[in-house]
Amino acid sequence: MTTINRGTLLELVRNRPLLAAELLGDALAAGDGEPIDKGTLLWRLPRPEPAGTDEPALTSRYREIVTEARRSRARVAEVLSEDLIPFLRARIDEGLDQAHKATDAGEPGWHKAERDLTAKRDRVDFLESVLVHELYLAIEEHAQAEHLLRLEAAAYNWHTDYQDDWRP
Repeated sequence: MTTINRGTLLELVRNRPLLAAELLGDALAAGDGEPIDKGTLLWRLPRPEPAGTDEPALTSRYREIVTEARRSRARVAEVLSEDLIPFLRARIDEGLDQAHKATDAGEPGWHKAERDLTAKRDRVDFLESVLVHELYLAIEEHAQAEHLLRLEAAAYNWHTDYQDDWRP
């Protein structure tokens, strides 16, 4: 039986959660058909006891940090959904209107622009789901999505409605 240390396991769960779940399922199923009771499960997945007496303080501090991060993300999501996302949607709609007018006028090459703008709209929809609807697994994913949204908006930094605080 292969063993894995706690640090490697935590890194695997953070970075590759689906693989970690698959490995956990394999580990649990490796019992040759024997029923899994609590003792067997603990034997296969040992959990070390806390080493220090300051564990409750660390746990409390961690909860405070996560709570503050959630509040901060909620504020950012509110600002982005009120200002930046509607700005991007308006620019994409303007571009699509221009593409449709050019297509109706018989100008060649606007099909590619239309596909690009449709893909941009899909990216903005996905980023909105991450930022506003909290579709993410880790705090870092929220920050990455925010940065990507700002990069999408940077393409329109020439526009009069573009705000400097949207810069990536």
